[in-house]
Amino acid sequence: MRSFPAVAALVIGLAAPAVAGDALEASEDPVMATTTDTPTEPILLFIQGKLKPGGEATYGEYIKGTGPLMAEYGVTVDAVGAGVAGEHTTEAWPVNAILRFPDLATAEAFLADPRYLEIKEKYRDAAYDELHLSFVQARTPKVRTPKAVAEEAFVDFRAGLATGEWGPFLDRLSDDFTFHFPLGQYQGLNKGKDKAAEFFAFVSKVYADGLFIDEVSGVTADGARVVFEFSDHGLMFGKPYANKVAISLDVCGERICGYREYFGLVGPPPGDGGGS
Repeated sequence: MRSFPAVAALVIGLAAPAVAGDALEASEDPVMATTTDTPTEPILLFIQGKLKPGGEATYGEYIKGTGPLMAEYGVTVDAVGAGVAGEHTTEAWPVNAILRFPDLATAEAFLADPRYLEIKEKYRDAAYDELHLSFVQARTPKVRTPKAVAEEAFVDFRAGLATGEWGPFLDRLSDDFTFHFPLGQYQGLNKGKDKAAEFFAFVSKVYADGLFIDEVSGVTADGARVVFEFSDHGLMFGKPYANKVAISLDVCGERICGYREYFGLVGPPPGDGGGS
């Protein structure tokens, strides 16, 4: 891996005359053109190209001048190296680098700095034979754990119990959704979203005035299965009802693909399978 000053040369050599409009300095990247507000997240600069034959000495002049300027602007290097040809790739460039700027404003200030422009005009264009570059808005990928997916679904489940509005929860279910219930007409294994909609509509008929979760006493995740323990209360067919419940939600990607319910009765029996 090249040293930090060596990589600086790649930055200062961002755009050759062959790149129409000197895209880095004009900031006319089509992705950026679609943004109305100046991004404040980090900006990545992707660089791919090759030097002219005998251009190494000129390239070396970049090394001398650009390191301190990069440090001053807080530019860091995410990756640098030679391209590698592969069976499923289309290009392999000798010069490759990914540089990180704190934000777009800093990147543009760096590229407009008179010291940069002096180095660019004197050395950069003479060193590069061909160059391709682009800005990318850096964002941290949102990694959603099964627990996070299940907890979001549980919010809609809780609202469905209280209000009878099950649409948001049902929208989170996978096409191959299955559920288990311990007794009544839905006892055992049930399959499909339509069956689930029928079941939860029945729950809301049993608890016509709503079933309310009092306290969630525990949330336990084991791989893709997340268990919620809670107490609830309401009126079951108009009579006072209270229960201690555990449900498990199986998570498949961004969807809920399985539901199991277990309860320990602390109030009148749930009759024909009222749920929760």
